Amino acid sequence: MHRNLPVLRELSIKPGLDQIVDAIESVIGTDTALPRQVKLYFCHRCSGKKLREIGGRFGISDSGVSQSSRRISDRLESDRTLRSKIRRTGKNLNLSNV
Repeated sequence: MHRNLPVLRELSIKPGLDQIVDAIESVIGTDTALPRQVKLYFCHRCSGKKLREIGGRFGISDSGVSQSSRRISDRLESDRTLRSKIRRTGKNLNLSNV
């Protein structure tokens, strides 16, 4: 492994937690539990932040972040509407592979 590769990983631009929250609220809204779960999913999968930091932002434990993210991931397999909203949110955040 080339020793500069970790530096290249740090250079990749990842959305911040606030940016993720805003993007999800614009696509999914705020009126149900689903937006919160999707926010946790995106923050876990795309922000590069530690579970503890994400959990602190949302007032839940590290494992709560992980479990919520897994539930949305599982739900994506059968829910086409949610998949479409996740893709749209990913595009809004300039993420290529959500």
